[in-house]
Amino acid sequence: MKRIICYLTLLIISGCQQVTTSAPVASTCPEKPANTLAEKDVQEIVLDEQTLSKSGQASANKSIGYKFAAKSGQKFSFSTDTDICVWLYTPDSQILNGGDLPQTGKYILQVAALNGSKTFDMKMTLGILQASTSPTATPSDSITPSPTSVIPTPTPTPTPTPILTPTSGADLTQEQALNIVKEWYAAKPQVFAPPFDTSLVDKLATGKLYEKTTSSDPDIGPIAWLKASNSYYKYNQSEIRNVIEFANSGKQPYIKVRVFEELYLYGRNGNIDRQNSGSYQGNFIYFFEKDSNGVWKIYDYSKVN
Repeated sequence: MKRIICYLTLLIISGCQQVTTSAPVASTCPEKPANTLAEKDVQEIVLDEQTLSKSGQASANKSIGYKFAAKSGQKFSFSTDTDICVWLYTPDSQILNGGDLPQTGKYILQVAALNGSKTFDMKMTLGILQASTSPTATPSDSITPSPTSVIPTPTPTPTPTPILTPTSGADLTQEQALNIVKEWYAAKPQVFAPPFDTSLVDKLATGKLYEKTTSSDPDIGPIAWLKASNSYYKYNQSEIRNVIEFANSGKQPYIKVRVFEELYLYGRNGNIDRQNSGSYQGNFIYFFEKDSNGVWKIYDYSKVN
């Protein structure tokens, strides 16, 4: 199944949520990484206008890095899993927050998992990302309820990429895609809080989103983690502010939307986890695929700039 790539003109602080060990998902990645990148964990790569694919194992406590040479004015683009945090350092060790690459020299991309350990796939280029032949991003957010998409995104263990049967997205309209995403956000208060209704996940999700959200492993599934931690999310507001982009000409249609959420994570004693609570606005791409009955559902999602 062809994967639609989200094209970023430059790295932002990407990923989905803040790295913490107290919850499967935070509201956003921190502005600065929580751990130091060791020189032995940095791999030198050659990056140009062709797309380079890399896979690796990152964790919330240990980062890995990629070093590459670039020229002033070039644009760095990447695509990766939703529950991965990324920071780009300039040759003078400053974190780059957007725009063209400011100087000629060696840049370092630091990669860490949002929670626990995570096997990730990443595509990078100094040109324009090309669509891949199969969906590799995981998402989000990964999948979990977080202000950054569908919120908490726990730590998946490596699983083989599913073989997907190519389907045409031409029969999915923008209105239908938007309604599916709206239904997902409307369902989250019942999915990520008692009664933890997985029938709503079955109704709206398939593929990676379904597998991760309903996983019985607390290190992977947000519902399992919430139950094991005697925690739940309360959503005060979830709103899709606008549609940024829609495409259904490929094998996997997608919609890009701007989302605002206000939510609170309650723990064992009924206390609010402030690090994983509050208001958040972000842009997300939702990918769609038909289930075995020919019904369009959300296959996966990704946080983008």
